Amino acid sequence: MTSGTDSGVQRRHAILRLLAESDRLDVAELRERFDVSEMTIRRDLAKLAEEGVLRRIHGGAVRAERSPFETRTVHHAEEKRRIAQRAAGLIGDNETVGIDIGTTAHAVARAIRDRSLVVVTNSVNVAVEFRGTSNKVLLLGGFLGGELCTVGSFATAALRRLHLTTLILGCGGLTPDRGLTFFDIEETEVRRAMLDIADRIVVVMDHSKFDHNETVVLAPLAEVDILVTDRRPPEPIREACDRHNVQIVLP
Repeated sequence: MTSGTDSGVQRRHAILRLLAESDRLDVAELRERFDVSEMTIRRDLAKLAEEGVLRRIHGGAVRAERSPFETRTVHHAEEKRRIAQRAAGLIGDNETVGIDIGTTAHAVARAIRDRSLVVVTNSVNVAVEFRGTSNKVLLLGGFLGGELCTVGSFATAALRRLHLTTLILGCGGLTPDRGLTFFDIEETEVRRAMLDIADRIVVVMDHSKFDHNETVVLAPLAEVDILVTDRRPPEPIREACDRHNVQIVLP
């Protein structure tokens, strides 16, 4: 039986799908479509507005105007929050932690901002997350990429002088045969340089990345130590993880 919490999450996901197809949603139409009270719909819209996915207007809601990074941040936001909390528990104080530019990795940064760490990142968003904390943050130099990140030889050269105890790594997709994949070659090069200097690789990704195959191979599964995700992966991915001694960790 589906719990009230699960049905609420499913309804809000459905509301977002409707909003992707329309410029505006009306409370009365949503109440009739989902056969719930107007108050329930208003609570759903309030929660989605709090997450930044939409903007409330009189009698309904419209799409929020967001950058591509912000849009991905709120997509599967609850799953990413749970993954981040679980990954945060794997990191000890005084570690030197690399954090890449992905939205789930950014969620991990938010979860560990009150620790005592040395943080290495090429993400401006991640660096800002640690503003006002006691952590030491090294923001890599380089050319500014479209995702408010640094890319290029300046960033990769700096990484060759460093050492990471743990790397928090996102990806665009994961398949049993190709491993971790991503869609941007320049960003992949910086991530690869981080992989080369890390003692432990912790991949953080939600279930939507399973069997999703992007253009560039980021890393084979043999290089991964821990996979933190929100759902049990499909059997072929589980078998590949077993073969390569990748520990699968769920929230």
